[in-house]
Amino acid sequence: MAEKYGEVPPKFTKKWWEYFWDYYKWHVIITVVAVLIASVTIVQCATRPKYDMNVVYAGHMNYSEEEINKLKEIISERISDIDGNGENSALLSTLVFADNAGSEEYDYAIQTKLDLTFTDDCSFIYLMDKANVDAQMQKEVVDQIYDCTDSFIDSSSDKVVKAADGKGYAVNLKDSRLLKDNGIYCDDLYILIRRNYKDDEKNTQAHDDSIAVAEALVK
Repeated sequence: MAEKYGEVPPKFTKKWWEYFWDYYKWHVIITVVAVLIASVTIVQCATRPKYDMNVVYAGHMNYSEEEINKLKEIISERISDIDGNGENSALLSTLVFADNAGSEEYDYAIQTKLDLTFTDDCSFIYLMDKANVDAQMQKEVVDQIYDCTDSFIDSSSDKVVKAADGKGYAVNLKDSRLLKDNGIYCDDLYILIRRNYKDDEKNTQAHDDSIAVAEALVK
């Protein structure tokens, strides 16, 4: 508390307000700013669109808005209304790496965002380019992060990308009829399905829907 000097004027008089402002203005300013930030955050959370599934793209391709919207439409048509709002909708987060000289800090930030998505609810579908798939396959705990591909494709397929343990965790989508028919670039696109760490109803349904989406995309 600020140290008081001199006699405190009677409350709510003009001199008292001047005195109050001199000694407590920063307390007031900080409190008001904190309340505004909290209010804005609450409003953003309350008005933020809700999605039944979170899909992550991590790679070096800058997909057009038309391709992104088409892909979200394809996925939304094959998932459940998990949040119960009467709509089937998917969020597609695009994490695009630069890998250029001088872009190290940017790429580090993108990698951090990618790592954080593994803790998100209803986030099981990962679309990646070959460079990112190779990085994932080199992880010692890859089997603890992703489902084996035999849950949605024959593991003997030449589309399957295997890790050092001999198991497949990614599938090449370059021959996907669904993507090609909708004009979505897939020559360097792979799909991986994250394991379900939570056995609650919503995550279980989202994970099951992710397998169904993967089955449709690999054909």
